[in-house]
Amino acid sequence: MKNIRLTKKTDRRKINNILDEAFGPGRLAKSVYRYREYRTMLENFSYIYEEKKNIYASISYFEISLNKTSEGLLLGPLVVKPEYKGKGFGKSLVDYTIKEIKNSQLYDFIILIGELEYYQKFGFEKVKQKVKDD
Repeated sequence: MKNIRLTKKTDRRKINNILDEAFGPGRLAKSVYRYREYRTMLENFSYIYEEKKNIYASISYFEISLNKTSEGLLLGPLVVKPEYKGKGFGKSLVDYTIKEIKNSQLYDFIILIGELEYYQKFGFEKVKQKVKDD
């Protein structure tokens, strides 16, 4: 897609500004941020949506494993500049990245911590079974 490209290290400041604007500083206290702070964002699956060199949305992924047997990705954060919500930028990023991840055949699953109602349109559903602890 012409408006979607891989995230560059030089984008981080702008993305953090959008995250602060959209979610506020309280976002850093959430448990999912504790998980992310000890992991590296996957550069090959983290993208931005831009027009005329302006970043309007961003999506990132982090590796995660279940029971040391299944390798997957943690989606997020997905963020859209508040004044541009509803224009399809976030949806375009989710659609594009899920397709890229599936085509790579590198991961068994994608999970997220977020608004289930929003992500259901992409095929996400609430896990209804307990993960067994060996």
